[in-house]
Amino acid sequence: MYLAHATAEQAYVLNDAGRPEMAVQLVREAQRLGGDQMSPRLQAWLYAAEAELCAKAGMPDDCRRALDRADAVLPTGSEARDPDMLSIFLNRGHLARWRGNALALLGDDDALGSLYTALDEADPTFVRATSGLRCDLAQAHLARDEHAQAQEHMQQARLLANRTGSVRYRRRVEQLMQRL
Repeated sequence: MYLAHATAEQAYVLNDAGRPEMAVQLVREAQRLGGDQMSPRLQAWLYAAEAELCAKAGMPDDCRRALDRADAVLPTGSEARDPDMLSIFLNRGHLARWRGNALALLGDDDALGSLYTALDEADPTFVRATSGLRCDLAQAHLARDEHAQAQEHMQQARLLANRTGSVRYRRRVEQLMQRL
């Protein structure tokens, strides 16, 4: 389980280095490595990661299939922490945020519904995640040419990113601001 999770985390490094197709291959390898040894929550996390990386690689059909797989294996209930792997946090609210993120990356109109659901259910102690959620909302509104709403979410995202010191989200806000 730990090797699968660490391998998937490395897929994000590949993506950040401009290699999204390789990142998709690596997250799929992580799923193979975990095999039958993974908890359902970790399986869902890996599928959600695959979906996000597929969206970034411009693979919309694969993205949607991975989101459906994540939804199918994620345990029900509000509990987020995986008892078998304490570093994994994922419940329906978190998955809605991840779905919205991936769909926003694709420019899909369905992104907003998932993102606003996630915002309503967001744990206020997950400040960095809320910054990312606000970035996703800004991106989804920009895709619909709704600049006022996008700017509102960018301002909130910037405040939260500054509060947590997140360089990644500060950079993302700046990239979104350039699209206004």
